[in-house]
Amino acid sequence: MDSSDEARVFLIARDLIAEHGDDVARFLQDRIDVLTAAKDYNQLSEWFVIRNAVALSLGSGPTLQ
Repeated sequence: MDSSDEARVFLIARDLIAEHGDDVARFLQDRIDVLTAAKDYNQLSEWFVIRNAVALSLGSGPTLQ
């Protein structure tokens, strides 16, 4: 994944967090479950990356400089 792909994924993560708030984890798991059932492995792998970006975004607080 190059830096532009990584930036895109983190922008998606930020938008999902803003849209779904505390329910973002449930939204992501529902999406992953649908894609798993459909055996859509290309999209599934992308949503795993997005889920990881959401987790990293939620786990990082403000930094002191």
